[in-house]
Amino acid sequence: AKSFLHKRGITDWDIKKYKIGFCDSGLYEGRIIIPSYDDKGLLNYFVGRSFVGEKMKYKNPNVSRDIIPFDYFIGWKYPIVLCEGVFDAISIRTNAIPMLSKKPSRSLLQKIFEKKVKTIYIALDDDAKKDAYRLSEFFRDFGIDTKVVNLPKDKDPNDLGFDKITDLIDKTISSSFSDMIQARLYG
Repeated sequence: AKSFLHKRGITDWDIKKYKIGFCDSGLYEGRIIIPSYDDKGLLNYFVGRSFVGEKMKYKNPNVSRDIIPFDYFIGWKYPIVLCEGVFDAISIRTNAIPMLSKKPSRSLLQKIFEKKVKTIYIALDDDAKKDAYRLSEFFRDFGIDTKVVNLPKDKDPNDLGFDKITDLIDKTISSSFSDMIQARLYG
């Protein structure tokens, strides 16, 4: 399990910070368990990822996903980064929220508005560019500065690793109306 994580760029420090574990028996046998905690530090979800090559990579609990993954680690007065998966968020490290899909949950949207987040970086996989710009447009309509991070083809934040994704985020500028139109026309 540890070797699998290290190959994905997850460090021992990350393993401790996120309290990552694994199961060697039972329903989640052969899976790394990445827990998520709410803003009070209480478990609100977990992701089970196979590290033994099973066809079904992810096996998650049969509970609501209407949560804010990794909420415990988010500084809401600073810019946040929305990404798809837990390994992406761990690779980004700073204020990254894995949406566990291409769209934010209701709870996440509510918290973004409640906390009056001023800047959001959207770092979705290259195949979700249209989704990223739709999300950017949605937040812009509410006066939130959004920045769509353009990832290289077939790469996600975890593939790039901390240094490269951080560099890309730092170089990303605010999305313009022209960006939104081009995304709609050309995807």
